[in-house]
Parts: sequence; C-alpha cells; structure tokens
Amino acid sequence: MLNNRIAKRYAGALFEIALELDRIEGIYKELNSFIAFCNNEFCLKEFLSQTFINKKERMEVINLLGKELSLSAEFISFMDLLIENERTKYLLKILQEFARLRNDFLGILIVNVVSAKKLKDGEINKIKNMIEKAMGKSVVINEKVSSEIIGGYIINIEGKLYNSSIKTHLENLRNYLKQGAFVYGG
Repeated sequence: MLNNRIAKRYAGALFEIALELDRIEGIYKELNSFIAFCNNEFCLKEFLSQTFINKKERMEVINLLGKELSLSAEFISFMDLLIENERTKYLLKILQEFARLRNDFLGILIVNVVSAKKLKDGEINKIKNMIEKAMGKSVVINEKVSSEIIGGYIINIEGKLYNSSIKTHLENLRNYLKQGAFVYGG
C-alpha cells in the first residue's frame, strides 16, 4: 500500500509539472526510455537504489546520462528528487501511475486481449470499435496469444475481466456437472 501511495504522489507531482509545461508526451517518453535503459543496464538500476552510495555521486551519474540520453532538465531534476528522497526503487511504479494519469487525461483506454491464436486485423478492429462505442474513449489494444485458453477471448478493461474462453466454459460445465446436474438425452 505504501508503495502505491508513494508512486501516486510522485507521479502526480510529475504529471502536474508536465501538464503545466505542456510536456506530457515528452516526459512520458523520457520515463519509458530511461526505464528501458535501466532495465538493459542492470548495474545502473542497482546503483541508483544503493543508499550507501553518496547521493551526490548518483546525481552526477544522472546528469551524465541526461546528456547522453538527451533527457530534459525537468526529468533530470525529477530523478535528482527521487535520489534525494531515496525513492528510485519506485521508478517503475511511478511510470505506471504516470501512464495511467496520461491515459486518463488523453481519454485513452488500454485493453488487454488474450486469445488462443493471433487475431486478424478485422477481429482486433471489431473488438476495438465495440469497446470505443461502449466506453467513449480511444482504445489501444495489447494482444497476447495463449494456447491455454483453447479458443475465444479474455478481455481485460481497467481490471474488469470479460472471459469468453473455451477453457472457462469447459470448467464451468465441469463444475455444473460436479454439483449433481442431470444430463438429459440419449
């Protein structure tokens, strides 16, 4: 819980600054690229989180990276603040919260769709159009393929699952029959 509150507080502050400077997309891209860089450079991620390393040294590394990665002064100041307050370990959660704030502000809805096989463009567009009409927001679909669901779809919209997979239908039928249901017929 504390992690989420910290991430929300810092992401909210960064979002306010980005909104005020009309740089929401720019800051969002910088956060993504910096985290991608940190994920590729495991030592950097660890280095930034080590409290026994002098804060000034960690800030100097951020300033050097800022020049190398073309990071804005606002972003470097934000990273310095995270280092100063020992909050760099929350960077990924801060990005996730910032992305949520950005998407809400821009009216973007991220929808995760799991299917048994790769969906055709027409199927994706049909799902996208249906959700856009129902929700009144622009939809971005993240597609994942999982043969475990056998067929059908699992759609996740803001944490609400719509499960029409064959696997779930078979499990429901099995549970129904376990409860002593009678099967009529020949």
